Amino acid sequence: MYLIGYLLCLALGEIAAQVDEKCLSCLRQYEDGPIDSCYKSFGTNIACGVFHISKPFWVACGSIGYNWERCTQDEFCAGKCIQNFFRKFASRCAHQLKKPVSELTCADYVRLHHGPDGCSMSSSLRHSRAINNCMWQDNMFGKKK
Repeated sequence: MYLIGYLLCLALGEIAAQVDEKCLSCLRQYEDGPIDSCYKSFGTNIACGVFHISKPFWVACGSIGYNWERCTQDEFCAGKCIQNFFRKFASRCAHQLKKPVSELTCADYVRLHHGPDGCSMSSSLRHSRAINNCMWQDNMFGKKK
């Protein structure tokens, strides 16, 4: 009986860890990278594509797609990688922020985008503020992105 409850909680966490298109759109705008661009990120890592995905991030999201470079340059694959990464580390982020996974916001997920421990890093707060501005403007003016 406890196993069923545990599995149900895991399944609900997986569902709650989905990030909507509006949030992905704000993340896309914030990262503001041409789909075929790369830059140095976090010291020695190279991050590429519209979501600035590094190779370690791509490995953590499940190494989806043909390879890292192609995935970062394919918006569908890159978006799926982002979703997989968020789903994988949502409970860690929620724990760091002392709230349930179901209460994670787009701003929380953006902090997570900067690494599995991103939610606990004060340096990631500036990223979440920028996303909150995007989400607020979208709600305020009713824009579809």
